[in-house]
Amino acid sequence: MIKDVVFKPDEIGNCDDIASLISKRIHSGKKIYITKSYIDARKKPNVKVVYRVTDEIPANPDVIALPLKGRKFNLKQRPVIIGFGPSGMFAGLILAEYGLRPLILEIGKDAASRSIDISESWETGKINPNSNIMFGEGGAGTFSDGKLFSGISSPYKAFINKVFINCGADKDIDYDAHPHVGTDILVNVVANLRRRIIDLGGEVRFESKVTDIKVNNGRISSVLGENFEIPCENLIIAGGHGDKMLFEMLMNRGLVLTAKPFSVGVRIEHKRIDVDMCQYGFDTSLYKNISAANYKLSVDTPNDSCLYTFCMCPGGHVISSGSSTDKLCTNGMSYRARDNENSNSALLVPVLPQDIYNDVFALFDYRERLEHKAYELGGSTGKAPCLTVGDFLGINKTNGLGNVNPSFRPGINYTDFSEVFEDTKVVETIKYGIELMARKAKFFSDPNAVLTAVEAGSSSPVRILRDKETLQSVSVKGIYPCGEGAGYAGGIMSCAVDGIKCANRLAQSMLL
Repeated sequence: MIKDVVFKPDEIGNCDDIASLISKRIHSGKKIYITKSYIDARKKPNVKVVYRVTDEIPANPDVIALPLKGRKFNLKQRPVIIGFGPSGMFAGLILAEYGLRPLILEIGKDAASRSIDISESWETGKINPNSNIMFGEGGAGTFSDGKLFSGISSPYKAFINKVFINCGADKDIDYDAHPHVGTDILVNVVANLRRRIIDLGGEVRFESKVTDIKVNNGRISSVLGENFEIPCENLIIAGGHGDKMLFEMLMNRGLVLTAKPFSVGVRIEHKRIDVDMCQYGFDTSLYKNISAANYKLSVDTPNDSCLYTFCMCPGGHVISSGSSTDKLCTNGMSYRARDNENSNSALLVPVLPQDIYNDVFALFDYRERLEHKAYELGGSTGKAPCLTVGDFLGINKTNGLGNVNPSFRPGINYTDFSEVFEDTKVVETIKYGIELMARKAKFFSDPNAVLTAVEAGSSSPVRILRDKETLQSVSVKGIYPCGEGAGYAGGIMSCAVDGIKCANRLAQSMLL
C-alpha cells in the first residue's frame, strides 16, 4: 500500500504525533512508514501538506552501502583519510565497519572546540586559520544548516539518513522533501559519528595538518605532517576546497589537477515572513511542524550570463566563512527551528577558468583577491560590505538600512561592494538577475532586502583527476580524490555519497 495523506496546515502544523494522526486518517491497523512529505502550495490559499506513506517494511540500507561486509581483508596497513568533513566521515565509517581501522587526519579541531573558536570569530571578527567554518570536525556543512537536500540520485541516501538519525538527527530527514539537520543539532551528530568510527577501531586525529606525501614508483608510500610521518599504501583525500596549500603540494607530487568552473556573488536576505507569504500564503512560525519556506531560482540575463540561488537558508543567518585573517567570505546557516526573522540565499554568477587565466590555480587566486577586497571594504575588522537592494539597483533608494536587519556577524559596513568584483559583468548580472527573479517571486526585489558580499566559496575551483572505475588518481596509485574539495561533489549529501563510493573502491582493493 502506497498512499498520499493530505492535511491542511492547521490540521497537522502543531500535531504532537504525526504518525498516529496519519494512521487514524487512513484507518490502517498496520504499522505505517512515511516515505515523503512536502507542501503543495500551487493553489493558494488551498495549501496542502502531503505525507506519502506505505505499510511495506523498508529495505535495510546497510546491504547496499556495505556490500563487502563479512569479507576478509589485508590488514597489514591501515588506510588513511585526509579531512573529516562529510566525505571523510562517511569514508571513515565504511572502512571502520569493514574492520579496516582507518586513520583520519583533520587540520581543525573537534566540533565542540571548533564551536568556541567560531563563536569568538563571530563576535570579534578574528579568525583562527586552523579552526573556523571551513576547517574542523564535520567540515563546512556543520555550520551551514546541515542541508541534506540534493538533486543527485543515489542508493546510498537511505544509509546516510539512517546514520545521521542514529547519531541524533530528527527522523524527518528520512522523508522531508527539503531535509535539514540544523547547525545546533549537527554539532552533536558529527561528534557521535566520530565516536562510532572510534568504537569500530578507527582513529581521528585533530589539529593534524598534512604537509606532504611521499610517492615511490608511482604509488603513495607515506603521509607527512609537521611532526609525523605515517606509512600509507591507500589514501583518501577528502579535504575541503579551502586549503590551497594542500592542492599545490599534491600537484607538486605528481597528481593531475585541472581548473573547473565555480561561481561568485553575494548573499541576499529578505524578511522570512515575506518569503513565507509569497511561497505558502501563511506565516510558518505559527506551526512547529512546518519549516520556513524555501525557494530555488535561476534566470538567464540579457548579458549572456545567468544568476542562480544556492544554499538557501530559511529562517537563517548570514555568517562569515573565511579561513584567513585578512579575507572575508559569506555563507548561510540555519538552526533546527529555522526561526530567525530573515531568510537568505547565495546569489551566484558562474565563472569559467578561461574568464580569468588559463592556469590551474587562477581561480583560487581570483577568489582570494575577491575575499581580500571584501575584507578591506568591510573596514578590515571582519565586518562585511552590505547594501540594500534598492540602493544597489539604483531604484527606490533607501539610503541606508530599512526593515531588514542584516544578520551577518560580527556586523556590516554599509557601502557599495561593486568594486569587490574585478569583472563588471558579475555586478551587471546580479542587477539584471534580481529584477528577473522578482517576476517569479515578488518579494525578491524588495528595496529593503540586503545584499552582503562576498560569496566565493560555493564549490572547489579545481578537480583532482581520477579514474572513473577505480576512483584512484590517474597518476598516483593508492590515492582516492574524494568529495567537494577534489571536485566531485557539492553539499553534504553528495559528499557523503562520494565518500562511501571511494571507501568501497579502496576496501575492494584490500580484499584477500
